[in-house]
Amino acid sequence: MRFLVILILSFILYLVVRLLIGFSYLSSQRRKRQEQLGGEMVKDPICDTYVPKSRAIEKNVNGQTIYFCSQECIDAFFKKRRAI
Repeated sequence: MRFLVILILSFILYLVVRLLIGFSYLSSQRRKRQEQLGGEMVKDPICDTYVPKSRAIEKNVNGQTIYFCSQECIDAFFKKRRAI
């Protein structure tokens, strides 16, 4: 009987530790995600949208780095340049 009680308590302790480790892992992942979304913001020259630099599409034009939010804005940028 005593063995069964020890076994049940050990299992409960295992579940509690596993739960705490899971919360710790999830909170560290959440923190990492917030850091990735944060940071420096760059402005798309076509739609004037601010995008996290880590998620922006980077193009080098005449030695200058320009950041875009999407492929559509890149296409519009170069189309506009050709029209000039």
